[in-house]
Amino acid sequence: MVHLYTTSNIIQTIGFAILTFFISPYILVEKTKLFLFFNDPCMAAFIAGFIISLIIWNIYTKYQVY
Repeated sequence: MVHLYTTSNIIQTIGFAILTFFISPYILVEKTKLFLFFNDPCMAAFIAGFIISLIIWNIYTKYQVY
């Protein structure tokens, strides 16, 4: 749980959660209608948001935590 040691890291972790569970599904399903061909488009948008969050974590946040 090293990502919860500082206030900055807590804010970044909350930002990743918002990106994964709110922003990505809203943009990919509601605005662009990209994932409507899936049986569950929100689940596909969650997965896409999670992948984006992982990429940002590995590029930027991981170096601040470790």
